[in-house]
Amino acid sequence: AGRPPGSAMAAFGCSRPIQAEGDAPGTFVAAEEASRWIDEGTCCAVDVREPTERDPKGNMLPGALTLNMGHVMFSASSPEVSNIVETLRCADRIVCYTDHGVPESRCGALCQWLADERGVRRDSLYRLQFGLNGWKERGFAMCVEGDAAWNVAADRCWRGPRPQHWEIVGGADKGGIVVRSGVELSSPQLPERLSTGAIVQELELKGSRLRYRRKSGSGPETGWVSIALTGKVLANRVARPSPPPLARTACTSAAANVAAAPSPATASGGYPGASAKPAVADTVGAPPSGGGDDEDPAVDVSPAEAAGDEAPPLVGVEDRTGKVEFNDHVASMTFDDDDDTTTAGEDEPPVAAPSVASLPREAEEEEAVPPSSAPAPPVATPASPSAAPTATSGSTLGIGSKVDISGLKSRADLNGRRGTVVDHDAESGRFEVRLEGPRGDERIRCKPENLKLVVMRESSKKAEGDKAFKEGRLPEAVKLYRAALQEDAVGDAELGATLHSNLAAAFAKQGDHRAALAEARSAVNLRPTWAKGHSRMGLSLLSLGRHEEAQKSYIEAVKLEPTVDGYIAGLRQATERIYEKSTNATNRQAEADKFKANGNTALGAGDFSLAVALYTIALAIIAPAATGNQGLQHSLAVYSSNRSAAFAKLRQWEWALADGEASKKASPKWFKAYLRIGAAYLGQSHAEHAYKTFLFASDLDGGYKEALREAAVALWQIPRIESPLARKRIMRFSEDAHRPRDFARIFAISDVHIDHGASVLAWAEGISSTEFKNDILLVAGDLGDTFNAVKRGLMIFKKKFRRVFYVPGNHDMWIRPNTQDSTKLKFKDSICKLLAMFDMCEQIGAEMMPAEVMQNVFVVPLLSWWSSGYMGSSYDADDGLVYDSFCKWPMGDRVAHKWFVNWNDFFVRKVQQLQKTRGQKGEAITFSHFLPIGDLPVAGAPSAASYAVELEEQVRGVGAGIHIWGHTHVNMGAVIGGVRYQQHSLMGAEYGHAPQAKFLKIYEGKLLDNPRSHTVY
Repeated sequence: AGRPPGSAMAAFGCSRPIQAEGDAPGTFVAAEEASRWIDEGTCCAVDVREPTERDPKGNMLPGALTLNMGHVMFSASSPEVSNIVETLRCADRIVCYTDHGVPESRCGALCQWLADERGVRRDSLYRLQFGLNGWKERGFAMCVEGDAAWNVAADRCWRGPRPQHWEIVGGADKGGIVVRSGVELSSPQLPERLSTGAIVQELELKGSRLRYRRKSGSGPETGWVSIALTGKVLANRVARPSPPPLARTACTSAAANVAAAPSPATASGGYPGASAKPAVADTVGAPPSGGGDDEDPAVDVSPAEAAGDEAPPLVGVEDRTGKVEFNDHVASMTFDDDDDTTTAGEDEPPVAAPSVASLPREAEEEEAVPPSSAPAPPVATPASPSAAPTATSGSTLGIGSKVDISGLKSRADLNGRRGTVVDHDAESGRFEVRLEGPRGDERIRCKPENLKLVVMRESSKKAEGDKAFKEGRLPEAVKLYRAALQEDAVGDAELGATLHSNLAAAFAKQGDHRAALAEARSAVNLRPTWAKGHSRMGLSLLSLGRHEEAQKSYIEAVKLEPTVDGYIAGLRQATERIYEKSTNATNRQAEADKFKANGNTALGAGDFSLAVALYTIALAIIAPAATGNQGLQHSLAVYSSNRSAAFAKLRQWEWALADGEASKKASPKWFKAYLRIGAAYLGQSHAEHAYKTFLFASDLDGGYKEALREAAVALWQIPRIESPLARKRIMRFSEDAHRPRDFARIFAISDVHIDHGASVLAWAEGISSTEFKNDILLVAGDLGDTFNAVKRGLMIFKKKFRRVFYVPGNHDMWIRPNTQDSTKLKFKDSICKLLAMFDMCEQIGAEMMPAEVMQNVFVVPLLSWWSSGYMGSSYDADDGLVYDSFCKWPMGDRVAHKWFVNWNDFFVRKVQQLQKTRGQKGEAITFSHFLPIGDLPVAGAPSAASYAVELEEQVRGVGAGIHIWGHTHVNMGAVIGGVRYQQHSLMGAEYGHAPQAKFLKIYEGKLLDNPRSHTVY
């Protein structure tokens, strides 16, 4: 290491103390600003004082590291100092301090050494103004290194997970990209753009909308931007190095000194291999073509667009020409599953997602009661009177108030729209309004002056009329409604329109459709944008035989509210009446195609509700003639597919799904129908179902490229844990959280390989059926080569233990030829097999998600795959080898690990939030199959195919006291950075095991300092 600027320190017998040179880096920062940075976790404090200057009772900044000039002069090359420096490299800001904080203090000297000798960014270096003395005078928190306050700050500032950063790549021709004040695209645009090339820190990510804090470049310091827009990437994730843990100790086992052989030929453990294909770049795919499926490519809706996200493309089938495919130690046994219901064959269309409605059936007339959120079948008789809109007490604007939007400048298109106040931000004074209309859950935030309160008058006569209508006293109801019009509705359009509508319903029920039509017209005149008024007109016109006029009225109703059963049904019935005398299929096809073409035009122009109406007409024209006619059946499929696209644009996912299913029914082998179904699944957050649906579509004629692009979006949605299926499984997290800390013991094992000979199966089945009935077992991967082998092993363990937690290893992810994985279950890739494992575990009671298994005791399975980011000292690159070629990773071998890291991140944050809320870490146990830290030896396995070092940050993030891993078949323990890392593999180096093999006991009332083996009998 180079000498620091200035002379040696007097404290070390030198002539004068070290001082900073005049141009030393390190801007002075006030204590108030530094305190805020520490609270935010955006800086790392460094105590530059010597040990003799510090008060042992506690006078450090929260979370501060210690790096002084003594370290620099006499131990700069030591591992301890090197680790501290590497930690500082990853910090957003570094604030150095001594007692006084004067310009010539040692802080400047240290800053200059860090910048000049160790390459730390100069713009990240700061010095604390007035030093520690000034900090104390201002009353900011002090702490002792290692106490609770210090640990909380350390976790937040440098020891916990690092924040995600992004580089702005869009807007180069415009000086940057647009920044808005809120997540909605309708929120106000800020005056400045965020410059192209700027680096920002992620604060929040919702779909394709990113809330950021600017780290470099120019533009607003914070705000909301889009990371992708209409197929164009605006921001890319930036790889940020994670700091290494500090104060690591040597391995405690003699096995730690075993050299890792570089040749895979001598490796004894299972390990995933690296293909020679480069990592896939993070880019967003363009939307698929076709909006009318055979028409304008600019008007289609893609699942990627619907989800508002980007995804790396899938690699498809990797080219392994000329490479040696290697799969280590294939099992000698298979377990055929006779239960055909366990997992559907992957060459069959994916089954429907749970709790998803089918398209509502259609009838002659709409229900007059305001529709619920879920579509319901209409009734075939004239309907009841409309309920009055909910009135707000007095004239106070608040949650639940009905309002009209007015005076907006940035979104003038919303002026005149009606909505309901659903939230209020007291700090900004703005109200969040859910708008009425065709789009699903459309919201906007408004100032009070842009909201006009809608309050309909109370009318006792109307209430009496409603009662008479329901009891069948129709003439009396008519009389009461007319009285209400004269006495209560003068000057009140809301009440007047409702009364005319109810009169129309009463006359229709009496069969007087001319009178009903006149009342419906009056309702429309008072409220032209009220769909129910138009539907009342449509019903009366239909009953009077004026079918073309009825069709026009129903078109207006559908345009205003496209997801009301009765409006769709009325439009369809009016159309059928118009064309009921047309028996020529060719003529019907030609007429239907005209409406379909107009629907495509409307879809392309953004008038999605009109598109729904026009596609509905096309369907109504062609459906009666389509039975037995294959060509017309495909036309039905096209029209349904197009209407599904329109519903998707409106974010009406249940309707989009129902039309996608209708398209599939009409044309079962048409890939577009499955794309529509997948898009609807994705819109409902059913990412797992969407992914499998897109994969199925990729095998159909013409669907390969487009379907794989959409599958990539669904694939990267899965680890967000947003699907109803995943959320349901998370519910097990707290089922035992109330139990005392000594309720159960926890045991661990890895690399059982239950299909490697009858002796292994005999060992498993011979485990005591009583000893572990109240206990927990962690299985750290490589349970079997096939799905049925893994299932068999977990079922055996579940009979012996109260709870069984499992993570898959590389063998578990294989799809071996000539096994049921490839012949019966037909997994298309290893992700599909993984999803099937989640389903299987749910069925048999095993678990792959974390849980609080006792009070403040957390078991955290960490899913993993090997990463080429760390090769280790024994790495010997050989791109001619493809390890674990039985695995099929859709994102590519060298990108798969990122998927698993993303999956784990959700649960790490969940545990951290609980720990933060409770103010204590508790006891956390993590486990994975692959090696989570580079200090662990790989024995005979190649380094390139053994490490998943991204897991280390997650292990430390939950404060794990112990981590169990597998893979290398070397039983050993090591304490590194305060965490005990332990392996306890059933199989030895040559896939043999002792008949009396034991479990490893790691918890009994507390984490055991020295885990020990425990007999299974």
